[in-house]
Amino acid sequence: MNFHIKTYGCKLNQSDSEIIRDILLEKHQETSLSDADFVILNTCGVVEKTERKILKEAEKIKDKKIIITGCLPMISLEECQKVSDGIIGPTNLLSINKIVDGIIKVDIKKTKTDKVKLKKSSSKIIPIAEGCLGNCTYCATKFARKGLFSFSAKEIIKKVKESNSSEIYLTSQDLSVYGMDRGESLSLLLKEIVKIDRDFKIKLGMMNPKYVTEELLNIYESDKIYNFIHLPLQSGDNDLLKKMNRGYKVEDFTNIVKKFRKKFKESIIATDIIIGHPLETEESFNKTLKVIEEVKPEVLHIFKFSKRKGTADFNLKDLPDRIKKDRSRIVTELFENYNYEKNKKYIGKKLEVLIVEKRKNNYLSRTDSGRAVAVKEGLIGEKAKVKIIDCKWNYLIGEV
Repeated sequence: MNFHIKTYGCKLNQSDSEIIRDILLEKHQETSLSDADFVILNTCGVVEKTERKILKEAEKIKDKKIIITGCLPMISLEECQKVSDGIIGPTNLLSINKIVDGIIKVDIKKTKTDKVKLKKSSSKIIPIAEGCLGNCTYCATKFARKGLFSFSAKEIIKKVKESNSSEIYLTSQDLSVYGMDRGESLSLLLKEIVKIDRDFKIKLGMMNPKYVTEELLNIYESDKIYNFIHLPLQSGDNDLLKKMNRGYKVEDFTNIVKKFRKKFKESIIATDIIIGHPLETEESFNKTLKVIEEVKPEVLHIFKFSKRKGTADFNLKDLPDRIKKDRSRIVTELFENYNYEKNKKYIGKKLEVLIVEKRKNNYLSRTDSGRAVAVKEGLIGEKAKVKIIDCKWNYLIGEV
């Protein structure tokens, strides 16, 4: 039978989709949505707007069998059941073929053999843990992925060794707490991975500032790790961070950023902020704005607050949408403007990049910090010298 996978959300979800794909390909063929006999919707349940979008798209797929995976079934089970033929949570992915067999009678004679053209890439996503140690008042993901469960360091290292990819993404809900449930640590894991004798780059996923240590920052000195660090700020107001139960202060975030930028002149700071939390006052928002203006992170994920049933914040009075939209627009404009000015300074410079992916008529490549550079030609997995000839607010344009 033919299947099609659609993924919503973060790198962790993309990794789950790769696992599902590998399992299904043992018995089925991957194809386009129009030719598929069944569709996997690998979902995210972070915000209500995304949930509505997923459920609406599921309703539109009338002539296919639909299986919903990921976090959303664990958060909104009844709604998912209304629009799907099968459901599986993020911790039971290995059972995906049983779910498929249970809802579809496989007729080999009618199975189409046309395969969809997959995006050419030299990147591999490797999850290293499920869950986290946090208990944030707004978060519903904990209902789906529960407490921390770190995967075996031996197995993770084996996956890195077996991968021929030139770019490895290590991902989980909170990378920084890896191993705390089994007497290990992210630092120890990375020390072993960088010893692997081949050329590749590691990109590390999101890490709570609360658990980022000096030892961890020192490991970034390896030429196998992108000078890229993803630290969620969420709010520039310490009082609001405390009410959110984040476990750190703004100063913890800014101190790590200062150390990282001092250590690496060419670096990327990525962060997340929540706009329009019910307890976010005008003063709170202005404090967040001030931190963004001072730090000027190269990557900024802006999330408008969304109530999720079962969370501590669910019963709080929501802010009007117009306030959320206005504040989001202000931050977005600030971010795009300063980032464009930053990128303009690279024009004329010559950089070494790693070419990692083919995207339509261009190749995506990255500098040692993971900064995106679009080029017209190249070999995936190879390094190249490029001259920066132009830029957009979110990437550079290079010429090999």
